[in-house]
Amino acid sequence: RSPSSSIMSKSVEEEEEESSSSSSLSRVQGYLKDDVCYNKLYIGGKFVDPLDNDSSSSGDDKKDDGDDSKKGEEDKNTTYPTTYPATGEHLHSFPRGKTSDVQAAVAAAAEAWEEGAWSSATAEYRASVVSRMADAVESNAEILAEIEAADVGKPVRQSSAVLGGCVGEARYWCSLGRVMDADQDVPASDGGGSGGLPPPSFDAVYRRDPVGVTGLISSWNYPLNVAFRKVAPSLVAGNCVVLKPSEIAPLSCMYLSRAAEIAGVPPGAFNVVTGDGSAGAALSSHPDVQMISFTGSTTTGSKIMNASSSKLSQCMLELGGKSAMVVFDDADLDKAVETTMKGFLTNGGQICTAHTRLLLQDTAGGGGGEFKTKFLAKLKGHVEALPYSSDPITERERGDRTWESGMTDVVQPVVCESQRIKILDALRRAEECEDIEVLCGGGIPPESQANKSGYYVQPTVLLDVPLDHELWNTEVFGPVLSVRTFATESDAVAQVNSTPFGLASTVFTSSPGIARRVSAKIRAGTVYVTSTGDGLLAEFPCVRRGGYGRSGIGRELGLDGLYEYTELKSVIYTGGFSLKEATKKEKEEDDIKGTAAKRQRTE
Repeated sequence: RSPSSSIMSKSVEEEEEESSSSSSLSRVQGYLKDDVCYNKLYIGGKFVDPLDNDSSSSGDDKKDDGDDSKKGEEDKNTTYPTTYPATGEHLHSFPRGKTSDVQAAVAAAAEAWEEGAWSSATAEYRASVVSRMADAVESNAEILAEIEAADVGKPVRQSSAVLGGCVGEARYWCSLGRVMDADQDVPASDGGGSGGLPPPSFDAVYRRDPVGVTGLISSWNYPLNVAFRKVAPSLVAGNCVVLKPSEIAPLSCMYLSRAAEIAGVPPGAFNVVTGDGSAGAALSSHPDVQMISFTGSTTTGSKIMNASSSKLSQCMLELGGKSAMVVFDDADLDKAVETTMKGFLTNGGQICTAHTRLLLQDTAGGGGGEFKTKFLAKLKGHVEALPYSSDPITERERGDRTWESGMTDVVQPVVCESQRIKILDALRRAEECEDIEVLCGGGIPPESQANKSGYYVQPTVLLDVPLDHELWNTEVFGPVLSVRTFATESDAVAQVNSTPFGLASTVFTSSPGIARRVSAKIRAGTVYVTSTGDGLLAEFPCVRRGGYGRSGIGRELGLDGLYEYTELKSVIYTGGFSLKEATKKEKEEDDIKGTAAKRQRTE
C-alpha cells in the first residue's frame, strides 16, 4: 500500500469486526425470514396479512405496469422497517397494521369473549395454557435473545438475562391461577375496622371477574419482557387480548403469537397487531376495548387517558421517570461510583427507572467538597474509559452488568436514529446553558471508537444542572446524567421531589437512620436503600411496582398486578338460600349437564 491508500483503508481489526457483524446480522435475518410469526399479524388464531395489503391476491389479479417506484410505495404502506442500531443496516420489515386491522383483531377478541370458553374456564386452567407459552419462549430463548439484541442494540449478554427473567415472571403469574380461583366467593370482612358488616343471615362475598377485551401496548426498550408482563396476567385473569408492540423494536414480541399457537390459546383470545402510533390510537379509542395497559412515554400515556375517558374504560399506565441517585458522603466511594454508572447506563439509559439524576452530598458548601471532588474524578475516569459495543448480537462477555457484580464495561448504541437525534438535541440545549458544565461526553463518539453508521451517543455527565432546566425535569431516555449537590437530608429530599415524576430513586448511605428517614420522604413508587449498591433496579415478580405523579397509574407485579386485569364484584345473598346451598345446586346441575353431554357424544 502507498502511504495515502494506507490512510484511506480500514484496519484489519475494523474489517474483521464488520465481517463478524455482517455474519451475525445475516443469521438473525434468517431467523426472522423463516418463521411466519415475524412476518404476519396474528388475528383470530391465524397468521394474516394486513387488510390493506394486496400481497395475498392471486397472480391473475395483479397487473405489473413495470413501475418499481409504485411497488416501493406499496411496501412502505404495508410494512414497517427496523434497523440494527450498531450499524444502521436494515434488519427486517414487519407488517404495518392499520385501523382496519385493529378493528379486526378487536372483533376476534370480542367474539372469543362472547363465546366465553376462555373467560369461563378456571384461572388454574388458563394459567396452565400460559405456562406452555412460557415454555415455548424458554425453548427458543437463545434465538429470541439474538433477535432482541439486533432489534434494540443491547448486548446479547443482557437480552439473554432479561429473557430468563421474563420466563420466570410469567411462571409466577401462572402460579397465581390457583390463588385467583381460591379468591372467588371470599366472604366480605370489616377489614380490621369496627362494625359495618351485613346481617348474619346474609352471605356477602367478593368475586374477581375478567375485564373483557384488553388492549396491551408495550414498549421497545425491553420488548418481550414488557409485553409478556402484560399478556400473561391478562390471559390468566380471563381476558381476551390484543397486543400492539412498539413499532421501534417489536420483533421478539411477535414470537408470542407463535407461543400462543403452540400453547393452545383459543382463537381470538390472543391477537397481535404490529404498526405505528395510529394502530395504538385505534386500539385505545375502540369502544369494545374495556381496558388499556400501556408502557411508554408520559406524553403518549396522557393521550391514551384522553382516549379512554370518553368511554370511561380502565387504563393502567407505566410511564416515564427521572429517578435520582442520592449519595451521602459516608458512602463507600468505589461502590457508589459503580452503582451510579449502572444507574444511568443500564440499557444505554433507555429504561424508565434509569437513575439519570445524581445528588452528591457536599456539607462544606460551595461545591468543592472532598467527597464530591473524588467521586466525580473517579466517575469521569471510568466513563471515559468505556469501550463501545461493535456487535451487540455477539457481545456475550460485556454488558451494563446491572443485575450482576462488576463495573459496567461496554456502551451500547441507542435504539434508532430518531432517538439519538432527540438525545443530541437535549445535549445541545444543555451546552447553551452557561450554568451547566460538561464533565465528560456530550456528543457522538469519534469514528475510531464506534461505527459512524451506528446510533452511538457518548455517555455524558453534566454538572450543576439548574433545578428548572429540562435536563433535570424531563426524561431523556439515553446515557445522560445530571448532577447537583446537597447539604442536608431535607435538601436532598426537596431536590429529589422537585420533578413531576416519581417512579424510582436510590438512597446510598452507610447510615440506617439516614436511609430510613430519607426513603420515607421520597415521592416514588420504588425506593432502593443500600450501602453496597447490590440489587439496583432489581424487580421481583411478587413485589409491586408503579409510579407517583406523571410516572403512571396502577401497579404491576404481585397479586395486585394480576387483579389490575379484573373487576371486583360484590355478591350479596339476602335470603331464601345461602351461598353454600347455591354452590351445591350449581354443582349438581353442572354434573347433570356433563353426563348428558357425554351420553350425546357416545351416541
